[in-house]
Amino acid sequence: MSFYDNRYYHFNKILLYIIGQWPFQSRLQSNIMLVIMVLLVSTLTALEFWGLLAGITDLSIILDNVPPLLMNSFFAIKLINCLCNKYKMKELLEHIEKTWKIMHVRPENKILRFYAEESRTFTIRYMAGMYTAWFLYCGIPMVISQINLLLPANKTYSVRFLYRMEHVLDMDKYNNLLMLHSFFTVFYIISVLVATDCLFILCTQHACALFKCVKYNVERVQGSDLMLLNPNITDDEAYHALINCIKLYKRALKFSDLISSTYATCFLFTLGDVVICLSVDAAKLITRDSKIDENVRIGAAYLGQLMHIYYLSAMSQRLLDHSSGLQEVIYSCDWYRISLRSRHLLKFTLMRTTKPCQIEPGKLFIMSMENFSSILKVSVSYFTVLISLQ
Repeated sequence: MSFYDNRYYHFNKILLYIIGQWPFQSRLQSNIMLVIMVLLVSTLTALEFWGLLAGITDLSIILDNVPPLLMNSFFAIKLINCLCNKYKMKELLEHIEKTWKIMHVRPENKILRFYAEESRTFTIRYMAGMYTAWFLYCGIPMVISQINLLLPANKTYSVRFLYRMEHVLDMDKYNNLLMLHSFFTVFYIISVLVATDCLFILCTQHACALFKCVKYNVERVQGSDLMLLNPNITDDEAYHALINCIKLYKRALKFSDLISSTYATCFLFTLGDVVICLSVDAAKLITRDSKIDENVRIGAAYLGQLMHIYYLSAMSQRLLDHSSGLQEVIYSCDWYRISLRSRHLLKFTLMRTTKPCQIEPGKLFIMSMENFSSILKVSVSYFTVLISLQ
């Protein structure tokens, strides 16, 4: 049985396996899943783009077709990032497995288990939220269509499709086929988002666990009651304990840098798409006298995008907080009761902690909860611009 079949990481393995991006699956399985996904999303994108070009002079058609196209771009961004950084993702997973084996019987194992359990909880919540948004986005029109067939009313109730195609196709003829195609295609789009984001959650939680282990070990460093400034190095227990702390700290820093290099560029394009999508969806909700099924669909897409960017920002904030919190622990330890050589180690470690680990998309800004609020402010600004164009 694979290490990742345990209860903490099993969902992550299944999600990546579904989209063919599990680093340890066979190349044949990976390529088959990749071809299926790309074929479905490519045909959906072509239909949406066709409808957009055919109605480019109609602002309502633009507002209806641009958000689905941007949603497809999420798929492209995440998938390309997976393909370009597949070896880095494999290295991250191998690093996690190796750490668990090293700390299998050490006290730090409890810390790893605690953060792994948190990672599992975050993953389940994120999966539940995103797949609920998918069902509300794609399933509500199909459900209402079937209700109208079973319980016909005196007044005809036409269900709005996920994107505008009635000006180029006979929707009465192709409606069911296009709805079924969109249902499964959006499932794969959401699955790519969920799988890649949950892997990011897993990795950031593990990095936070490593920093917590460093803090735990530094707090346990104790000097002797009979303090000697220059004891024999073989008898200097605090010195050897700090050496182990520094090794673990370097391991945590290396792992955090690998996370940043794997996701930073991807997040830059993702945030740009999110800002535009949030602005357009908000404008559609406010300016249109839409039917309840369309409002539910637009609201589900809006909340899904909010959840998407919130989780990325929250996990990045946790990484930043855990890496910067080591300063306080070093200040609070018994540094005045240890040898001079040990104090020098603490001094250099303290200098490094002044630079916290953080995710910097394109090296333009820092992923954090503060910038999450900034993203919402920017989307509101674009939203007001779109309102003025109505």
